[in-house]
Amino acid sequence: MPKQYSPRYQLKGASLEAIRVKAEQQYGPGARIVSAEKVTNPGIAGLFAANRYEATIEVPAGGTSLIPGGPAHALQGPAIAALLEQADAAEMDLHRPSEGVSAAVVSTASPDFAGMLEQLGKEFEAPGSAVGHAVPVPVPVPLAGSGNLIIVVGLGDAALGPALDMSIAEGGSDVRTAGALTAFGHLHVAGRQGATAARAQAVLTGQTVLVAYGLGRPGEAATHAAAIAALAPDQLWLAADAGRKAEDTAAWVRALTTALAAERVLVDALAVFGASETGSPETVNGLGLPIGWVDGKPARVAVLGKVD
Repeated sequence: MPKQYSPRYQLKGASLEAIRVKAEQQYGPGARIVSAEKVTNPGIAGLFAANRYEATIEVPAGGTSLIPGGPAHALQGPAIAALLEQADAAEMDLHRPSEGVSAAVVSTASPDFAGMLEQLGKEFEAPGSAVGHAVPVPVPVPLAGSGNLIIVVGLGDAALGPALDMSIAEGGSDVRTAGALTAFGHLHVAGRQGATAARAQAVLTGQTVLVAYGLGRPGEAATHAAAIAALAPDQLWLAADAGRKAEDTAAWVRALTTALAAERVLVDALAVFGASETGSPETVNGLGLPIGWVDGKPARVAVLGKVD
């Protein structure tokens, strides 16, 4: 019997690949893209101009969220490339001077769109993956680029270490604090205006903005979702302690990611610390998020091992 689809959700991302991964992370492997649009953001006086994508996600009736849950799968193949090529071609047509059109939204809907999405779904499947085991995915890397804003979120002051390590690896980023975390020598970002000001300054200095965001206590994690969303991060990381009890970490991560999803913000990756100080670092795989940073260095693989 075919799956019955009913709930639909809107997701945004820097690419269709990113949206597809986020859709599976949040809504499970049955989620599928049914329509997508490429949106050109003119930025502020030419700053931060970029192309983004908005997609409608359809979820099987009775489907459950995977935040946290099973890890996402890698994306590759011609379906994504075809969708992007089609969107780019349509955008070029819309901006031809002879037509005098200045529309900024380009829809990827077309008669063969459903066929390409079906092919994408086939390519997205991870053959041979078994329940209870982690699946390798592309290793996330901190976003580079002048004026981009990355937020690393953690309990207490846990986010500051990974943020500083990422800055060093990048060659020097503008590291600031936010939320319940303050640190001597680092400017504090408060609200959307503060984030915009930090971005503008970073454009002038040719840097990326790295914000170490403190959640305070585990029970307070979900209360920060709206404030994090207001900062409009280009990339969002969670700092997770591999040595902490797995169920305790899963509890605050679940509470935060659920609250963030309600704000239409999804987590991109984990920055893991304390992995070398515990005999079971693989427990962080149970959070269902790709790992991009481990103990101060870029991860070699996006998972640390098997989850039994």
